[in-house]
Amino acid sequence: MTATGATFSGRAPSASFGVVILNWNNAPDTISCLEALIGADPVPRKIVVVDNGSEDDSTGSIEKWMSEAHLPASVDSNEQYILLIRAGRNLGFAGGTNLGISWLMANTDVSHIVLLNNDATVSRDFFAAMGDSLQHIAADAVVGPTIYEDPDRDRVWYAGAHEIPLRALVEHSVVRPESSTPRATDFVSGCAMVISRGVIDRIGLLAECFFPAYFEDGDYCHRAREAGFPVVYAPGPAVYHKVGSTVRAANIDMLLVHAKNRLRVVYVRRNYRGIQKLLALGYLAVTKPARFAAELAKGQPRHGWSVLSGAAEGFFTRDVGTR
Repeated sequence: MTATGATFSGRAPSASFGVVILNWNNAPDTISCLEALIGADPVPRKIVVVDNGSEDDSTGSIEKWMSEAHLPASVDSNEQYILLIRAGRNLGFAGGTNLGISWLMANTDVSHIVLLNNDATVSRDFFAAMGDSLQHIAADAVVGPTIYEDPDRDRVWYAGAHEIPLRALVEHSVVRPESSTPRATDFVSGCAMVISRGVIDRIGLLAECFFPAYFEDGDYCHRAREAGFPVVYAPGPAVYHKVGSTVRAANIDMLLVHAKNRLRVVYVRRNYRGIQKLLALGYLAVTKPARFAAELAKGQPRHGWSVLSGAAEGFFTRDVGTR
């Protein structure tokens, strides 16, 4: 049995992968991500790029690259191997990603869907290594690979994680274990998350109340565990992540500070129960005003107000989605 109570049940059927990438005003990173995917051996079955209402010429740049690249043949339809979906507006990480997941679920028979940040690139053997790892995991699961920083590819950014409920935080392990044997974890990062079709059939898509981004991946892991599915870290497959690249490109730091603090409270309200929920909400109710005061003392009132107003909105909002 795993730590979550789910069983790793021997060899699973051969896996096939569809990949969803979200682009928002950052075509250069998206193209680098695509180049790594089509350079993998083997390649995934299908790639879906969702442009989330970019205000630059992202779609034009991506389409130009697609017209010039030597893409694999698509086996699922007469469309190109890479499908570009225009969301038309910014739906947030969950909303935009859900468009890609829904398309793959409706139009392909892939067994696993890979959510991949556009500022991340897969190793050449990623899909082979992930397929090997899935042979040791129950057929339906949420799985995360080892994620290294980029360009400092010797530094591990994610090697499994544990949750600290009192603080409503997830702490990544940054040491890759010597063994490549998959193991249970509390959390898989949405930077590179592999979800089996059976999990999506059972618990659905990402929760879009986590707009614009953050905590939707932890929420999905909670929902998967509650439904009896394993949440697993697989050390073998590797991804390289330009940490914070999309945020820096968008230049929306204060908006994201507000969102992080709002959604941290929403996450607790949705996922915690009983005394654990009361303690976590109490912790946030005390520490956020204290953080506001500390930021004022440092001469950073905008940052402090973003923290405090975000947390307050999280406590009072009615939009915490459905379970």
